[in-house]
Amino acid sequence: MPSSQAVRVSRWLLAAGAAVMLAVAGVAAWSLWPRPAAVAHARPYLDVSACLLTGPAGIAPGTPAAPAWAAMQSASLATHVMVSYLPDTGPADVRPMLNTLIERHCGVIVATGAAAFDVIAAGKANPGQHFLLVAAPGAASATGTRNTDIVSAVDAPGRITHAIRTLAANAPPPGP
Repeated sequence: MPSSQAVRVSRWLLAAGAAVMLAVAGVAAWSLWPRPAAVAHARPYLDVSACLLTGPAGIAPGTPAAPAWAAMQSASLATHVMVSYLPDTGPADVRPMLNTLIERHCGVIVATGAAAFDVIAAGKANPGQHFLLVAAPGAASATGTRNTDIVSAVDAPGRITHAIRTLAANAPPPGP
């Protein structure tokens, strides 16, 4: 029969071994436990926006609006100006769609495929907004106003970028 001291030591070693095993299992479970997915943060924007009025085909590749939209997105990434687009459904929709963008308080309104007369009229009636009309190749030339610029499709990306950068530079500072 083993001595009582040997039994106590054996029990103590058995308890210590079980505690160590439990601790190892706990650490292993903690380290292998799946972590929650990182929470995506919303992109912070300035309190200004630039909007694009497209033809009925929207911003699909190959449309006149596609390069303008690409320039707007690129400028937005650099400046944190929010950009959006709105396709019209035909010539009768140009004025109501322009009015929608004006009501949204778009600081820069870019129009592709829109009737020059409608864009120039909107510019005259809304001096607080800047309008860029991207003229279709071969379109009759028109004269803009103080806040309405008519640019060629070739020059449009650079002029759009400049207009959005200017809008960002003049934006109110972000709030808390």
